[in-house]
This record gives sequence, structure tokens and C-alpha cells, in this order.
Amino acid sequence: MDIQELPPLVYQLLLLSTKGHKKLVLEGISVFFNDQDNQCKEQNQQTEFSDELTTVSNDQLRHMEGTIILHITFAIKQDQELGREFIKYLKAGQQGSSAKILTPFNLALALSIARIHRFEEPIFDFLKSSVLKSYKDAEKKKSSKWTEELIPESFSVENSVLDTVQNSLYGWDHVTQGLVQLGFVLMDSYGPKAGPFGKSVESSGGHSKTPSQQACDLGASVLLETFKVHEMVRSEILEQILNRVVTKATAPVSHYIELLAKTISSAPQILLDSLPKVREAFDYLAYLPTSSAEGLLKAVQPLMKYSIPLKDSLILVLRKAMFSRQVDARKIAVTGFLKILQYFQVFGGISASQCSQSFSFSQVQVDVHSHHNQSGNESLCLEILGNLRRCFSQQAEVKLILYEGLYKVLKNNPQLKTTILDMLLGHFKKFYESSTDVNPPILLEPCITAQGEQVFLSEPLAHLLCCITQSLMWLDSHSQGDDDDDYEEENNGTKAELEEMIESVTRRMIKSEMEDFELDKSADFSLGSGVGIKNNIFAILVMGIYEVLMEYSFTGSDFSTSNSEEVLNLFHNYHNLSEILKEKANSAAGKKGRQGTGNKTARSLLSVKFVTTMLRALFIDEIPSHQESLAILRESQDFLRYTVNVSLQKVQQIQERGQCDGPEGANKDKVYKYCITMARVMLKKYLSDAYSPDEHAKKEKSKALSSLCLDGVYNIINIVCTRYPDRVVDFLQHLNTDNDTSGAEDIDDQDVIHQHIKQFQRLTMNILNVTDDQDVNTKDAAQLCNIISLLAKYLSVTGQQFVQLHSWVTKICKEQNLDDTSLTKVFINLLFLLTTQSTSNIVILRELAQDIHSQLGDVDQEVEVEDKTHYAIINPRTAAPTVLILLMNQIEKIIDETEWVVGLLKAEALGSKMTSSKDIDSPGPTQRENLDKAVCTRLGAMVTAFHELVQSAIPVGVSIDALLKMVTRMFGTLAILAKYYLTLYSQRTGHLSSRFEKLVKLTGTHLTQQCYAMINYIQTSQNEQLNQSTVGGKASKGKDKKKTESASSSSGKAKMLKETKSIPNLIFAIEQYEKFLIQLSKKSKINLMEHFKASTSRDFRINTAAVQAALEQQDTSSDDDDDESHNSDGARSGEDNEEPPTKKTKTNSKLAKSSKLKKSR
Repeated sequence: MDIQELPPLVYQLLLLSTKGHKKLVLEGISVFFNDQDNQCKEQNQQTEFSDELTTVSNDQLRHMEGTIILHITFAIKQDQELGREFIKYLKAGQQGSSAKILTPFNLALALSIARIHRFEEPIFDFLKSSVLKSYKDAEKKKSSKWTEELIPESFSVENSVLDTVQNSLYGWDHVTQGLVQLGFVLMDSYGPKAGPFGKSVESSGGHSKTPSQQACDLGASVLLETFKVHEMVRSEILEQILNRVVTKATAPVSHYIELLAKTISSAPQILLDSLPKVREAFDYLAYLPTSSAEGLLKAVQPLMKYSIPLKDSLILVLRKAMFSRQVDARKIAVTGFLKILQYFQVFGGISASQCSQSFSFSQVQVDVHSHHNQSGNESLCLEILGNLRRCFSQQAEVKLILYEGLYKVLKNNPQLKTTILDMLLGHFKKFYESSTDVNPPILLEPCITAQGEQVFLSEPLAHLLCCITQSLMWLDSHSQGDDDDDYEEENNGTKAELEEMIESVTRRMIKSEMEDFELDKSADFSLGSGVGIKNNIFAILVMGIYEVLMEYSFTGSDFSTSNSEEVLNLFHNYHNLSEILKEKANSAAGKKGRQGTGNKTARSLLSVKFVTTMLRALFIDEIPSHQESLAILRESQDFLRYTVNVSLQKVQQIQERGQCDGPEGANKDKVYKYCITMARVMLKKYLSDAYSPDEHAKKEKSKALSSLCLDGVYNIINIVCTRYPDRVVDFLQHLNTDNDTSGAEDIDDQDVIHQHIKQFQRLTMNILNVTDDQDVNTKDAAQLCNIISLLAKYLSVTGQQFVQLHSWVTKICKEQNLDDTSLTKVFINLLFLLTTQSTSNIVILRELAQDIHSQLGDVDQEVEVEDKTHYAIINPRTAAPTVLILLMNQIEKIIDETEWVVGLLKAEALGSKMTSSKDIDSPGPTQRENLDKAVCTRLGAMVTAFHELVQSAIPVGVSIDALLKMVTRMFGTLAILAKYYLTLYSQRTGHLSSRFEKLVKLTGTHLTQQCYAMINYIQTSQNEQLNQSTVGGKASKGKDKKKTESASSSSGKAKMLKETKSIPNLIFAIEQYEKFLIQLSKKSKINLMEHFKASTSRDFRINTAAVQAALEQQDTSSDDDDDESHNSDGARSGEDNEEPPTKKTKTNSKLAKSSKLKKSR
């Protein structure tokens, strides 16, 4: 049939469908055009390599599909039952593989139908859940070797959706609006959520994104591509993005701002038609959260050079915000002005005196990249700086933003340095003691304000000093090549005055004692009084000033001994004050029963550049001319420890936020370079100290310096793996301690990774073979194994390097008998990780379960378990709860995978009935049989593992609770599998497999009865514990005897009820499984209950052994009564006056009579 005749044919089919078989018609159309799409794609790929003509061109097919989609949409408007059948068809296919449902044709048809109001919500709900499910399925498929082998097909939902966007170019205007809506639905539903205290939960930015993050990214990609190719929806997309940024005050909007930035950067000139919407968003700028406002300002920056009115409106908004009563609005205004100053560069300059103060923003027209409008740029920037002077009289948080931003402005716009330095100098003089003979050189009182009894920080003086020193250091390093004109002389005068003041402050701060600041040991540092709060603020300011001066003295020293002594003297003062604060904090915490702050380092003002430089100088600098000055610093153990702690603090900030405090902390590339240097230094320090214990740490009862360095190496490698995943190999090449990367290009990436893994393996073995200092060393070994775990993810599973690592870990677990639970945990986790990736066999579960059984003993004390283990790492100390909990976690992952595969089996079984027999994509019986066989084999292996565990004498508590939950999950999975076979019989699409019959037999003989025995053991153990606690309560003396007894009894019962909560769930799961087996037995005519015995474990059950003992006791007591009865007539008369027997006595007498009758018979 000619391709042009297909639309009329489809139209006639749709008319026929009103008489019936609607589902068949829709399914046939969908399958046909999906096949056409696949054939067209294959032909297009072939024509790239050959000159053959295609039978159907891509243009013809797309236009024809667009016409047919219109026909179907029109038919659904006339007959809404047809639309309901289409949604049923989509939902039925959703349970199986997404590849058959989320095709470009089906997506376009669904989006077109979604324009009908009645079908809008169900279709978008379906698409939203299907996209997320496809990402989850892809994640499940990659989770283990077993799922990869079973389900080899790979489907990219991203390609399918973006293909639909490209196909919509062929006149599919009825689909375009649906694409926009789909993009926003995905971003709204799966964007970042607000975390605790309203803070957004930031993603790591690494390669392992969650399915929700991937779905959100897909929504952003759909909107970006639609924006590029469809002019008619650009205005709407931009408006909706801005609306969400403005209106979602409580929810995170970082993903919308990122999309806005990409949209603007991809086509800034296209957005000029939509500038009124951007200007409207600016009106709400002052009311946004600070992070959202900053992101919005950064995103719209490229538009500034194309539109002067937009720039003017932004500046007007910022000026209004500067006078706002709200502190947040002022912070946004300062941030916006600083970004403008950084962005509008001044080329060449005029002195501040030449700039008239009468300039207004409306008079100044700025072209960002024009060299011919220098005066305009300079005038604009100087007026902004004039406005920023207002910040010196505002709150401390506003000043913090100003001080951090001015340094960045100075770097990006050096021509403004004179004005900036003048501003800083004038403000700093307010807190500077000009008399050189007076100590201290800093006035602290003006830095605080008091409102009643409350004291607040009004001037972050340390940050002001940091801004000044950083600016001076940057100007010194970039002073070459400056022209000696009047402008430079004016600048040099200000700069020289500031340098002289800083040097004076440094000298006098060294001489100043704590008493000069009134911050000695006698001072009040309690946070409950105004004086205590004031002293805490002063102490933090003084410590920050010491740090800033240390950096300034060392950076400009060129390794002179005098400067090193200066740094050390400053540090001693810093350290003394720090110790006073820690001592006071610990004593206050001790009084209140809380834990003290210990050796935690206060938030440092040192820059990451200085920390890296100092770390390198202290530990690996071997230049002869530097040794004399560095020896002074290296002698101080406290200074070494302080430097390492500050570097760890910076690393921690990078790990959490991707950046750290201070200059250059937000530059991603520079942060990466600093991370390389810090890791190299720390690793070399650890290697040099690996065999020499830190005596200083032992005396101080603190962590060894080498261990701190190892922690730093681990954290930095973790940062690189999550935030720089593409640079892992490059990072490792630079990590070599000799810093020699020559010839590194010739080494394979896998070999580079494996070389470093082997290095950490050797270090781990060295620790395991040493018997001294075990407590400290095992923590280092655990950290080394954590590093190996991070790097192992980058090894190819099929390579020899991975095999070597797997065999090494297995050997350690089999041969090393470790008592340290944390180290055991790391090794077992690593063993599970490598085993899951390399093999689909789960024999390891049974072996570990057997080892736990042999170490803990059997629930039946008379049974002796063979004392033989596969893994020496499992011993009585580590078996429970450490290894058992890890084993339960691993089993839970395996059960999740198995249930997922059973779900696919069930979906395929349902789909096979709907799909026509001619469909080549329907799963053949062999594929289903393979999946069936794999599932039954896997479940059988888990049953054998549980067979060992449920017979183990596991201590009552967390361990037994975890085991009960997992056994319950196991029976739930078995029930799901039984229901799947019931579905096969009800639809007549399959029958029981022999593997499943064997699995059922195995559960009956090896699991069910043992579970009931385990329940008896648990309840017996709990009763014994309860009795012991009651006896302990009775042993107490005095008036509170009864209270103690009742309290211990009630607490013991409450604990027992909590621990036994899982038992009814387990019994219910077993009975549900047995119920489905009974139904399946009737359907299949096979007796599956042959190996199952009747359940004996209930809430009300007869313990036969106890009954028998009671009967025998009753017999002996009754015989004694018969002997004594004829000797005393008075006793008989006394019986008439006795109270009637209790219920228990009556029961016992009845049991006795029944036993007598049995004997007589």
C-alpha cells in the first residue's frame, strides 16, 4: 500500500472501531507505526555508510504520522471511550518494558490527546510515572551482574522523549504544548525537595544521580530543546520559569534557575522579545530568598550587554532594595551591585577626583565589551561603589557579603582599586588604635551593639581585615607592569598606608596578652549572660584577626626566619585563646551533662590557597633555602595539628557544598588543583609516619596526625569521585608522591587506578600484620579499605585488576580473624560489593549463614554445630549483630531485585495475551523460561541461607528483629511468585515449572518448620530475660521494693512486646504463601503441600512437654493424698470449710482424673 493511503485507512479503521474492538485498532496502529519508526531509523543509519535510497523518507513518515495523530485525536473527541481504551493500553504496557510504550509515536499521540481536558490528568500522571519507572528499571538493571545477564536490552527514555521533540518540527503543533507541559510536570514533581529547616537537599553533582534527579534533568532538557526549535512557545516557557522562581519561596528553585541560565546562554538575542517578563521578575527580586535572588542575577547577566533598559531597571530595583527595612533585601541589593561591578569591566581609568558625583544611572550608557566607553563604565562603577558605602553602617551579615565581594571586584576590575582601598581604609580607621605604643591595636567595643540585655555583632572586623590583606596580597602579586602615572601614585599612597597599618597591627598583636582584651581565664564566657556573649564575640573576632595576620605575614615573607617567628607567635596567642574557649565550653557542657566540643577547630578565616601552601611547606618542602625558616614552624606540634585540622575543615566544606569559604573557594578548577596538592601532601605524610607512632597524640589522647591525614586523603578522593568523576584518573596520576607524571600517558587508565589500589592494599596488610597499637591502627585500616571501595567502582568488572582485588578481599575475609567490628564491617561490605558486580552466584550468602550458625550455636542446645567456618573474619564477637545485619541488608537488596524480575515476568505474561502472535517483540517462551529458572534458583539459594540462620541461636534484640523481617520478606516474595503462576493458569499462558516444584519442596522441608522452632526459641529466651529482670527487681530492699518490681516487670514486658511485633507478621506471611500454594495445587493438579506440616505455633498453644510434666506431678501428689486420707477423719471435715478450688486447680484435677482413667483402661 502506498504511504499516502495510510491516513484514510486509519480514519476508516477508527470509524469501524465505534462498532467494537477499539483496543485492537489502537494497538495495531501503535505497533505498526513503531515498526515504521524503527525501520526508518535503521535505513537512515545504513544510508550513512551506503548510497542506497530509502523506501520511505523521514519527512514523509513524520508528516504522515502527524496527520494520523490528528485523526486519532479527532476520533477520541467524538468517542471518549476510545480515549479510555488508549489509556488502558498504555497502563497495561507500563508494567513491562518501557521500550514498547514510551516510543516517540506513542508519546506524541498521548501528548496530543492530553489537550482534551478529560484526559489531561491521567495521561500526564502516566507519563510522569513511566519516566521515573524507566530510570528506576535502568538503575536496577545496573545494580548487579545477575540483572544485567537476565535483562540485556537497554532502553533510553531520554532519547525517546527528545526524538519526539525533534519530530515535532514536522508541523506537529498539536504536540508542542504537551511537550512544554510534560517538561514542567517532570521538573515540578522530581526537582530538589526542601530539607530540614527549609534548606534544599543539594545533590552531590556526581555521576550517580538518583532516578528522580534524572527525571528532573529530562524535563529541563525537553524544555530547553523545545525552546530552541519552537518559536511560538518561547514566551510561555520563559514566563513559566520566571513565575516558578518568583512564587516558590519555600521550595528550592535551583533547577529552574539553572534551566533559565542555559536558555539565556544558548540564545540571548532570542530573549530580547521577552524582556518585559524579565523586568517584571526583577520587581520581586527583593522578596526572594537570598540564594534564589543571587542565582537569578547570575543567570540574566548575559542579557545586560544586549539591553541597556534592562540594566537600568535592575539597578533601579537594587537601589530601592538597598533602602529596604528587610535585611535580606539589602543583602540581595549588595550582591546584585557587586555582580554588576564584576561584570562591567573598566578598561583604563580616571581618578576618583575626576568623576563628578552628579552622574545618574539613566545618563550612563554602558557597553560591556566596548573599549570606547571607558568613562561611562567607570562612572557607573564609581556611583555603585558610592551606594555601597552605605553598607558600612548596616548589619553585620550585609557587611560580610560586601567584604567578600569587594575582593572579587578588585580582581575582576583592577582599575577600581583606588576607590576600593580608600573605602576600606576609611572604615578600618574607626577600629584602629593609631598610637603605636598602645596595646591592643584594635578597638573591639565599637564592633558590638547592645539592645537591652542582648548583645549583637555589628562589625565583622576579622572579615574586614581579611578583605584588606587579601587585596594587598593580590595587588603585590600583580603589580608588575603598572604605569607610573598620577593614578598609580594615588593608589600606592593608599596601599602603603594600609600596609603600614597592618604591619603595626601584627607587631602589637604579638605583644598583646589575653588580659589586654579582657579575655583571660578569669573572664566570663557563659552564653547565659550579656557579658559572656560579649566575651565570646570578642574572642571569635580576635582569633579571626590572628588567623588573617598569620596568612599575611607568611605569604609575603619569602620564607624568612623573622616572618616564621611572627607566624608562630601569632599562632601561640591564637592557640592560648582557643584553649581557654574550649576549656570553658567543656566545663559548661560537663555541668549540664552534655558532651564537650573536644578538639573541634573553630571556623577558620584562612584561604584554601594559604592552607594548601602551608601544608606543602610543612610536610614536603625540601628546598634548602627554606629549611631554616620552616624548621621553626615544624617544631610546634600544635601548629602542625592546627594546619591539618583547618585543611580538613576546608575539605569538609568542599564535600558538602562543592566550594569552601574564603577567596578562590568557589572556583571549581582551582579547588580541584588545591585538592590534588592537599591529597598528595597528606598521603606522603601518612606514608612517612605509618611506622612511627605519634607520641604527642598519645599524651594528648587525640587522634594521630597521620590518621588525620589519612582521613583527609579519603575525603578528597570521595570529593573527586562525586564532584569530578571524569577526572579520577587524572587525579590519581598527580597523586604520585614523587610528583612525577612523565610517561603517565602511556599507562592504561585501569592500570593507573589499580596501581593506587595496590598501594592501599599493601598499607592495609602492613596494619593487619602488626599487633601493637591495634586500637588506633584498625581505624586506619578501615579508612584505607574505604578508599579502596571508592576506587574499585572505576575498575572494569571484566578486567584482571578487578579479579585480583576481589580475590584479595576474599582471601582476607577467609584468613584474617579480626575482633574489630568496624573493620569487619568495611571488609564484608567490600566483599559484597565486588561479588555482586562480578558474579550472579549467591553461594556466599549460604556460606556466611553457615559461619554465623557455627559461631552462635543452634536454637536447640542439644544439637552440636560443626565448628568450622568458611570465613575466619566471622567469630563470636563479629557474627551478631555486625555480620548478620550486613547479611540482612544484602539479602534485602537481592529480594528487591528478585521481586523486580518477577514483576517483569508477570507483566510479560499479561502482555503476551494482549500482544498479537505476529509481534516479533513479544517475549518467547525460552526467554520466560530462562527468567523463571533464574528466579527459582536464586530463591532456592536464599532458602538454604535462611535455613542456617533460623536455626542459629541469635541473641534477642536488634539482630533477631532484622532476621524476622527478612524471613517475612522472603515468604512475601515466594507468595508473589506463587501468584504469578496462578496468573499463568488463569490466563492459560503457562504452567508450573519443575524448578518451582523443587523450590516449594525446599521451603517446606528446610524453612517453614524451622521458622516455628525459631519462634519458640525467641519466646523462651524472652521469658527467661523477663524472669531475670523480675528476680533482679525482687532483690531490691526498702520501701521502693514493690515499685521497683512492678517497674522492671512492666518495662520488660514492653520490651518483649516490641521485639515480638514481627512474629505475627511472619506467621501471616507463611500462611498467605501456603494459601496460594493450596490454590495453585487445585489449578495445577499437583500436590504442592505434600512437604508442609500443619502449623503448631499460635498465640494459644499447648506445650506437650509441659503438660506431660504437670500430669506426672499430679499423679504423684494424688497418690500421697490417698495414703494420708484414711489416717485423719478431721481432715475430711476440714475440707467442707475450705474455699472452692481455683480454675487452675480444677483444670489440674481434671487432667489428673483423665490420666487415671487412661491408666485404668
